[in-house]
Amino acid sequence: MKDVFHKDKTEFQVERLILFSDAVFAIAITLLIIEIRIPDISQGNVTNQSFWQAFLPSVPKFLGFLMSFSMIGLFWSKHHQMFGFVTNYTPKLIFLNLFYLCTIVLMPYTTAVYSEYSLGRYATLIIPFLFYSINIILAGVASLLLWQYVGNPKHKVTHIPIDKNYLLLAKLRALILPFAFLLSFVVCWIIGSIKGAMLLCLIPFYFNIVKWYAKRLNNSAK
Repeated sequence: MKDVFHKDKTEFQVERLILFSDAVFAIAITLLIIEIRIPDISQGNVTNQSFWQAFLPSVPKFLGFLMSFSMIGLFWSKHHQMFGFVTNYTPKLIFLNLFYLCTIVLMPYTTAVYSEYSLGRYATLIIPFLFYSINIILAGVASLLLWQYVGNPKHKVTHIPIDKNYLLLAKLRALILPFAFLLSFVVCWIIGSIKGAMLLCLIPFYFNIVKWYAKRLNNSAK
């Protein structure tokens, strides 16, 4: 009876951890759109042209919203995938998860900074992109640390050990975004902010490389 009670309590605590994490992701992803203000055309002539003139400054913010929505969605999907293995918890797991969530909560702010100072006369600035890049890099590192902790059988937070190849691929995927943003920022610093930021378009290519490597691992395991 005592073992059953302990098991139920452990499952409840793990569920609380997951629900709290999901709530943080949901709030962060919602705050992205709250940062975008409605165009104000209350002053002067009310025409379609005046509306577009008031709306155009919001375009970089919408682009930042779409990019960060994709980033947070991707981080959440990997977090969801990871905690599908978790059946127990430890203080260190809670700490690592909080560190991960901290990087997610920061994203609406760094997105707003980068979106505000990314185009027009601010296009040559690289510090706003540095803030955003550091945010993504820290989120990726936090994801990697979580995978390493959850995937280590010594910590006993999973019912069964995670397959080594699966864990390796999960870690590689966690490093893709930090690698992409670090490379992009270095190019921004050397060549220019616009050309460096364009390198982020290669992110799907990096994921395809890992996907190809995963297929290769699966074929070799057969």
